[in-house]
Amino acid sequence: MNQHQTTSTSAWFHSRYRGEDRDDGCTNELSVYRDPAEPRLDVLLTNVDFAGVGHDNTYSLTREDAAQLRDFLQEWLQH
Repeated sequence: MNQHQTTSTSAWFHSRYRGEDRDDGCTNELSVYRDPAEPRLDVLLTNVDFAGVGHDNTYSLTREDAAQLRDFLQEWLQH
């Protein structure tokens, strides 16, 4: 059973899941936003703890970072 709910538009990639075997059972979300005015990708990671409190962490990727991530993911997908 796939518990991921993933959507994508021209500006957003969003993936949400709940309770995988490798996780604590709390809701987790990953969002990647492409700001047309900036040469970076904004990454937002959200984890909801056992008390229902959400914790957000943000990260910004440059084009060079994204190219390295692409290469890493392509290699992983091919194996």
